Amino acid sequence: MRKQLITALLLTSMSQLAFADARQNLDNFFTKVNSMKGNFTQRAFNKKGQVTQNSSGLIYLSRPGKFRWIYKTPDPQEIIGDGRNVWVWDKELDQVTVKPTSQAVSTTPIAILTRKDPPGARFHIKALPKKGGIDWFQLIPKKASRDFKRIDLGFDARGGMRNMVMYDQLGQRTEVTMNTQNNVPISGSTFYFQPPKGVDVIGKAR
Repeated sequence: MRKQLITALLLTSMSQLAFADARQNLDNFFTKVNSMKGNFTQRAFNKKGQVTQNSSGLIYLSRPGKFRWIYKTPDPQEIIGDGRNVWVWDKELDQVTVKPTSQAVSTTPIAILTRKDPPGARFHIKALPKKGGIDWFQLIPKKASRDFKRIDLGFDARGGMRNMVMYDQLGQRTEVTMNTQNNVPISGSTFYFQPPKGVDVIGKAR
């Protein structure tokens, strides 16, 4: 009986330590990662769970406030946050849409990651079951958003973010799988965008 009790206590202690390490990885990603780059795959699902789109591309992030999300397939598109504005360049339509960051920050999967502060300041956080060596956390905005109601983030043992699942208010979800490196040099020009000559520009930059 005593051995069983000691074993149970040890397992509980180990579980608590593992959770503490995983939660530290979550906090560190938001507070200690200054830059990130790599590639991603993305799948969109409707409220019935059916896949509506598969896409892939490149991601660049520089905190605070800057990112470049490049869709290579199936339709070429770039979303650029320069710290003041968010630009959406649809190459097939030959069209650019621009909004101030304050208006567009919650409308793209990457934009929510550009702030550098503890996630507990903006989200209610809940640990989810670990899957395939990935630690998962559920983040629900403390301030209601028109665009999304919940985000799930997955981290590997080294603290790298590998997965992001965003659930919107219509019951749809977007799953993003990433292969990235943290705190690597990225040229500032990566986040500069000037609309190409001749394209239609919708909106006004700050």
